[in-house]
Amino acid sequence: MELYKNIRNRRIELGLTQEDLAKKIGYRSISTIAKIERGINDIPQSKIKAFAEALNTTPSQLMGDVDFPHNLQPAKYRKYKVLGNIACGSPIDAVQEEGEYLETDLNVHADYVLKCQGDSMINARIFDGDYVFIREQAEVENGEIAAVWMDNTVTLKRFYRYDEYIELRAENPMFKPIIIHETDFDSIRIIGKAVACQFWIK
Repeated sequence: MELYKNIRNRRIELGLTQEDLAKKIGYRSISTIAKIERGINDIPQSKIKAFAEALNTTPSQLMGDVDFPHNLQPAKYRKYKVLGNIACGSPIDAVQEEGEYLETDLNVHADYVLKCQGDSMINARIFDGDYVFIREQAEVENGEIAAVWMDNTVTLKRFYRYDEYIELRAENPMFKPIIIHETDFDSIRIIGKAVACQFWIK
């Protein structure tokens, strides 16, 4: 699955859409790229070189011999409780998921896991359906990714605090930042810091 994950990461890193990549490779439909990135469709060995050339990299990098940079540490296997959903878009109600656990063998020093909904954090390599590992803490540094409670909803954004306002910034230019003015500071609180993510494979 490393190959498919690296293809998606590299495409986004280059600012290419799935349609752009499909054209470079010679596929007629972007659905083919979508299925490849999710690991649904296999790539023939002969096509790996074509993907590498289209993505300005090498076959060995795509195969996972060299890691691509991520904003968050990639997690693998150890059991964590999935508490519910978190918005990567407009704030949503956090929904409790009973009995769901996620396993990883990487010690990420997290307290629980939230499942992402939306695509406002895609430039931080956090996609709709991905799992984010949260460490409970009441404060974060400016620019860190935080789970923020506001008016009984929870959202995941980069957090910036200034003297007169707080900015919750998306990692997608299609989403405007959420601005909380000084008079409303009491209406929000940080519930934790995002310390790792695990990709969702359908």
